[in-house]
Amino acid sequence: MEPTFSHLTVSESFFEPALRLLRDYCRHRRDTPELSDEQFLRGGFQRILGHFDSGRDFVQDRQDSGEALARTTWFDALHSRRRAAMVAEVATRSYEVFDRFLQPRDWLGGFPELAGRAVWAVDGHHLEHACHAARDPKGEFVSMGTIYGLCLHSGLQRALVPFQGDGVRRHEWPVFKQHLPRWLQPDRGEKIPIVVGDPAYIDVLYWTEQKRLRQALIITREKECMKPTVIGHHAFDPDDPVNRGVEADEMAGYAYAYLRRIVYRDPASGERFVFLTTDDSLRPGVIALLYLLRWKIEKVFDAFKNKLHQQKAWANGAIAAHTQAHLTALTHNLLTILLATLELARIFHSRNCFVKRVVGITSENPGWWPEIR
Repeated sequence: MEPTFSHLTVSESFFEPALRLLRDYCRHRRDTPELSDEQFLRGGFQRILGHFDSGRDFVQDRQDSGEALARTTWFDALHSRRRAAMVAEVATRSYEVFDRFLQPRDWLGGFPELAGRAVWAVDGHHLEHACHAARDPKGEFVSMGTIYGLCLHSGLQRALVPFQGDGVRRHEWPVFKQHLPRWLQPDRGEKIPIVVGDPAYIDVLYWTEQKRLRQALIITREKECMKPTVIGHHAFDPDDPVNRGVEADEMAGYAYAYLRRIVYRDPASGERFVFLTTDDSLRPGVIALLYLLRWKIEKVFDAFKNKLHQQKAWANGAIAAHTQAHLTALTHNLLTILLATLELARIFHSRNCFVKRVVGITSENPGWWPEIR
């Protein structure tokens, strides 16, 4: 049988996985004739991918393309709680679907001890304040900051929560602690999730309690000002290739609790690193590798800024910040799916499933679309 090509364009095929979730699996969807939820979601993707300098620039471009989109309609939608909940629901459900699709392409697949275990790189990302944003008590503008997580298995991203903006300066750590239990709820199971963060996420007592409650484990770097007391050593296999560069695997005391301390020297550069973790089971070289992979989230932020031109908040207020963060993460995930699909196309180019996987993602011909439970 000759392959039948989908009627969808490349652009429509790119948006289709998210739009199908909106149509078939979103409880917050409503019929709004002046600006439908599908138009709003598609518009969010187009704004991120289109390198627009401002909201007015984006609206003008839509109007020039023949779309009847008023400036007030677009900005009112950015401040809508229901629209924000709708975008968050699509982003959450899409993560579940995309994660199953990407399981054969697991970045951590070579480490059996990490199978079935959530591993998240987390960090805060700042954008320039929106126009007419409130100022802080000193009369200065405050950047919009949002915490994101990057799955180190799949490369998919999830937005956690904004932590500052609109004239309010806050450190990301207390906000992160407040929202972490809810954010990790889908990942809890037999194996405790791992959070990989920079030294700003060090809180010895907090992470010790998280370990006791089986909520989360931490991998981070030791701060130079920390003065540990080494009380013991863990045996490790220096002949294991993954442990190359590990100089010590210790148990050390910090203030009122103990952490596992890994001393590692990069075989290539000779630079020395000290990692801290509440995990007791992973090989020390795996802990060093996971912290190295944390830099992938920094590369994603760099792509947001320099490739997708996401340098400024779209609007003022926490609701607009939530909406922009979820749309940005969802766009990143759609690009990740596109890359994985093209990789599959290259592998299976001589088979009929090429068409099925590349251009067959439609409601009538779902292609790779997994069952949603």
